[in-house]
Amino acid sequence: MSNTKTLFSERSQRLILWWGIGLAVIYGVCLIFLFDMVPPPSAEWSPEQVAAFYQEHGTRIRWGSVICGWTSAFMMPILAVVTMQMARVETGGAKIWSALSLVSGAMMSLFLALPPIFWGVAAFNADRGDEITAMMHELGLLTLTTTDQYYIFMWVGVTVLALRPATQLVKHNPFPRWWGYLSLWITVMFEAGAFAFIPKTGPLSWNGLLVFWSPLSLFGVWITIQSWLVFRALRGQVADKQAATEAETAAELEAVLL
Repeated sequence: MSNTKTLFSERSQRLILWWGIGLAVIYGVCLIFLFDMVPPPSAEWSPEQVAAFYQEHGTRIRWGSVICGWTSAFMMPILAVVTMQMARVETGGAKIWSALSLVSGAMMSLFLALPPIFWGVAAFNADRGDEITAMMHELGLLTLTTTDQYYIFMWVGVTVLALRPATQLVKHNPFPRWWGYLSLWITVMFEAGAFAFIPKTGPLSWNGLLVFWSPLSLFGVWITIQSWLVFRALRGQVADKQAATEAETAAELEAVLL
């Protein structure tokens, strides 16, 4: 019974992390198959073309908004677990970098939730004026691609801890030094998102290489690798606690026998 209580936190973290990963997969499926936003339509579409798109795909888009209403906050459980691990390895006083990453995760979730809402509004009554439908469509895509500043704080926090020598001395550390360098590179690459306000074609448009495809793929890579690192660290933490409990039980038994 005591062992079960001891491992409650680690088992909860694994469950919550899987919860967030499952929600992220569903959100991605909605973006691809229900919203038809991977890749996004051309920014050069006329309001009439945008309105026709929502009239044709309105039912699917509205159902996508329903499902994303349940799943779009997927970064909150993922970052809750990541920041718990950050706080575990962040030695020396206040856990300021962990707190920064937790706040970043909450804000990030907000700006992942808003685009499906905007697209759902555009599809809710697609027979309204074409200009209004086009504006909601553009608001959704620009919100998705240009809000990179809310992601940056999380990756900066991870980078700082991963590159800090004291972190590497902590047992079962899910933030190795190489991961800090990779997170820093992802941080820099995400900064291109804000340029989507300027061009309508090319690599800096909202469906371009640097604004859409690069951040989308790197975001998936970051979640995948960081989740694997956390799961590996949690397995080590569980194994240590189980070994400590077994050793304590053996010592108690030996004391009774003697």
